[in-house]
Amino acid sequence: MEKILKISSSYQDDLRGVLKDPSWTGGLFYLIIFIYSGSFLQFMYVYFEELGLTGQQIGWLATLAPVMMLVSFPVAWFADKNRLKVRFLQISVIGLCVIVFLLGYAKEFKAIFLLVLLMAVINSPIMPLAESMIARAAQRDHLNYGSMRLWGSYGYALSALIFGLMWDEYGFGPMFTVASIILIPVIWISGKLEEGPRGETQENGSILKIFSKPGLAFLIVATFFSGIANSIGMTFAGMYAHSLGGDNSLIGVMIATGAMVEFPIMYYSEQIARKLTSANTLLISYGLMAMSYVCFIFFPSPGLLPLFSVFKGLGFALWITNTIRLFTEHAPPQWSATGQSALTFSMMGLAPLVAGPVGGWFYDSVHPSAVFWFAILALLLASA
Repeated sequence: MEKILKISSSYQDDLRGVLKDPSWTGGLFYLIIFIYSGSFLQFMYVYFEELGLTGQQIGWLATLAPVMMLVSFPVAWFADKNRLKVRFLQISVIGLCVIVFLLGYAKEFKAIFLLVLLMAVINSPIMPLAESMIARAAQRDHLNYGSMRLWGSYGYALSALIFGLMWDEYGFGPMFTVASIILIPVIWISGKLEEGPRGETQENGSILKIFSKPGLAFLIVATFFSGIANSIGMTFAGMYAHSLGGDNSLIGVMIATGAMVEFPIMYYSEQIARKLTSANTLLISYGLMAMSYVCFIFFPSPGLLPLFSVFKGLGFALWITNTIRLFTEHAPPQWSATGQSALTFSMMGLAPLVAGPVGGWFYDSVHPSAVFWFAILALLLASA
């Protein structure tokens, strides 16, 4: 028994040592939060469709998270001002666990709407708070942010593939309970993130610096348009696969294929940006995502969709890592969470707010593939 206790104590000491390394802590956060995403978020809309909700209703549900991203801005500002980013992040993850679990019991549109609304409010500050701490730690300690973020791709690819097969075999009944359980370790990991040095306080500069720099303003606008295209893929790609006769396992393979090609791109994204310049790298990312959607339109075969998702994965990997890194490098460090909330609002707030209802109209009233023309137009505007 004494030997077992010594081994256990040694293991705990090693684990504590690992979690003092920002690269491991950030990587673990991304790994588990994206395992949750791959097991739940994309399948959630397919589940709603199976319940009998229309594309328009699903489109309106998809607008709740974007609208509620506005909540993240005052929360992030208060957390920056009072150095409460870690505490607020943990509270948000706890609330999300509870709401996701309860959502599994909602069957009517009104109940689903209410719970998705609450989920959107509670979820809105999570990524801005986490990414502000992880990206700042990477910049401060000269770490490779892409190597941390790629753990999210690992988690997303693995979970989408495994859970796609599981939901295809057993149905969506256990999905909400499983997703809420997956989130529990994130509460503990969030407590290990670095709040930031005491010197990074609000007195060091005005919050208006976030919006007064032309480069940051341009990046926010471009992120809005490219975010529309990404939101369309997240919301409607699985539904489109279903409309062509694909099953849940195919959707899982689509997600996994796209995510797996992100691994090397995220790891080398910083080197790629240095060689090609950050602006050219972003343009290439837009082009790759547009290529994926062009293939979706002109080659409407379920078996080919995972192949076309490769282009989307390559483009997404370049887009997300370079966008967050560029913003972190140029935004005032004392307002890191507030700045990330502004960027996240343009990417996951305003962009899906447009993509959801407009995409739902294209999907229902024109043709399921027409939604991808809208995505291509948004990417062209991002490139302009």
